Amino acid sequence: MTKIIMDSTADLPADIIEKCGIDILPLRVNIGGKEYIDKVTITVEKVYEAMRKGIHPDTSLPNIKTTYELFEKYASKGIDFIFYSFSSKLSSTYETCYLIMEELKQNYTDVKMKILDTKGGSFASGLIAMQGALLSKVGISFQEIVDISKENIKSIEHIFTIDDLTWLLEGGRIAKTEEMLGKILNIKPILHVDDGEMIVIDKIRGRKRALKTVVDLVEERIRDFPDQIIGITHADDLEAALKVKDMIFNRIGNNNIFIEKIGGVLGSHLGIGGVGVFFFNNRPQVYINGI
Repeated sequence: MTKIIMDSTADLPADIIEKCGIDILPLRVNIGGKEYIDKVTITVEKVYEAMRKGIHPDTSLPNIKTTYELFEKYASKGIDFIFYSFSSKLSSTYETCYLIMEELKQNYTDVKMKILDTKGGSFASGLIAMQGALLSKVGISFQEIVDISKENIKSIEHIFTIDDLTWLLEGGRIAKTEEMLGKILNIKPILHVDDGEMIVIDKIRGRKRALKTVVDLVEERIRDFPDQIIGITHADDLEAALKVKDMIFNRIGNNNIFIEKIGGVLGSHLGIGGVGVFFFNNRPQVYINGI
């Protein structure tokens, strides 16, 4: 059976991670000059607590030694594995892990190992990795999982809105004048991910209208595959996530929806109040709809 590994920017409920047997490679979070291991030595709640105090956490790649040891743990036991990485256009995690894996391939020539750039993060990467794990559990071959995962990467959707423009300014995605004007007019940007990059696709006045716009886009893009597992993530705003879930159910009748808090690494860059919806825009050639 192929082992599935994802990094800690991927979001899935803890019980699903356990049921699927997915292993996690953690990134790092720095708060007030102290380094933490994402979701290991610091909880998501603690990261948001710091942010609410006005602290802007810094984030960094997984520790190289930790990465090598995690991959070697499976290679040394002769276990084939696939690592699902955060978008290579948003982080150097993919590049670093690729080089480590190439080194391990020289020492463990009989073990199949593959790194996949999910070209996304959060619940999007989580859904892709989850399908990989479920396929592995039913006996799908290593190469078939890789091939199906590549197709899933092409069809995954990220649609989200950010509540506080300060975090887009900090990330260099908008200018100071845009941030100031946006706050005055109560502008909420709508974003999606295109080929691994976050793109602002609309700017809506008011939180309520922004959430409705997110659901409008979900309804439009999920039309060809409405009966699937949908992921919703939020940056410490469960109430907004529940509203979005109810709207999606009322629109398309799908109640197979999981809600999870956006992890500390991504949350540090998106800011408090962000809400996103993640799903496939067409039916994969092989799809498992139960966990």
